[in-house]
Amino acid sequence: MKRLLALVVLVGMLGAFGLATPVRAADDPQAAAQRSINWLVARQMDDGSFPGFDAGASADAIFALTSIGADPNGVLKNGNSPVSYLGNQAAAYASKSTAAAAKLTLAVVAAGKDPLTFGGQNLVGLIVNRYDAQTGRYGQDITGQALALLALASTGQPIPPAAITALNQAQLADGGWSFDGTAATGSDTNTTALAIQALVATGAKGASTAKALEYLKSQQNGDGGFPYAQSSQFGADSDANSTAVVIQALVAAGADPRAWQQSGGEPISALLALQNASGAFRYQATQADDNDLATAQAIPALLLKPFPLKTVSLSPVVAPSAPTSAPLPASLPRTGGADAPVWVVALALVLLAAGGLLKLRRV
Repeated sequence: MKRLLALVVLVGMLGAFGLATPVRAADDPQAAAQRSINWLVARQMDDGSFPGFDAGASADAIFALTSIGADPNGVLKNGNSPVSYLGNQAAAYASKSTAAAAKLTLAVVAAGKDPLTFGGQNLVGLIVNRYDAQTGRYGQDITGQALALLALASTGQPIPPAAITALNQAQLADGGWSFDGTAATGSDTNTTALAIQALVATGAKGASTAKALEYLKSQQNGDGGFPYAQSSQFGADSDANSTAVVIQALVAAGADPRAWQQSGGEPISALLALQNASGAFRYQATQADDNDLATAQAIPALLLKPFPLKTVSLSPVVAPSAPTSAPLPASLPRTGGADAPVWVVALALVLLAAGGLLKLRRV
């Protein structure tokens, strides 16, 4: 009994000095998010950016930092922040695609900067100028359309009814949306989750949103998490990126992720199960490596923060008399998994041209 009492006292003393075994982050989403932020901030590069495919990775870091209440302008490496880095990259990145310009706008607003002058660019103007009144589209893919609507909603811009109609009309029979808007490609959880958030943000939540939630339910795994799609080339295992964006969509639609219980858990517990001891997240359970993209995207979801994270009210930005042709998507969709070999990508492009299926994922 005396030894037991002594052990209890010792643990209490160690806890007082911060040396006791910490509470498992998996038991607390807030604690898990904080551990992830600590890991993520340590990854910042000398120019203020964060590792990833392109400038979008630094936008994801800004979303993560803002979600937890940190000021991304004050997260510095050699005097550089992710915000200043994006300012230097604004012209090149925003010109890549509607999706890129919209994602940058969301990050700029989240960071408290002016999207009308950021990096010498009128980001809202870039989005508005790409609107095609004949099709209701801002871009050539559904991810770009959804992000454009989210960006416009975050800046208080008027949303053309035809733009919302175009998004709704692209919904497939199973209730989901595909990356390119075609039935041949097939619905995926990521595009569907972004579409839900866009419809809610623009005040267009309705029957299409309810149908989309049914699609997401059909994609849920027994562990409570979500894959990119059950028929995806990335496999049907739950992954952190897909589970995170679905959680954001559920919250936006007014659903409780904890109530989406399966035999092995629910979305939040499934996401937490993918956190490594380092605080970072892995892409899938079978891929043990710390993953920058998965970590950054998991944080807003753990904190139940859907897009847009912040909003401002700007005067309407007027488009020119004739719509500007939207550029092609900046890249094939990205995942948290390993890149495919070059020959695989080349073969996929050939199949696409021939009318084959392409089920890669945009992030």
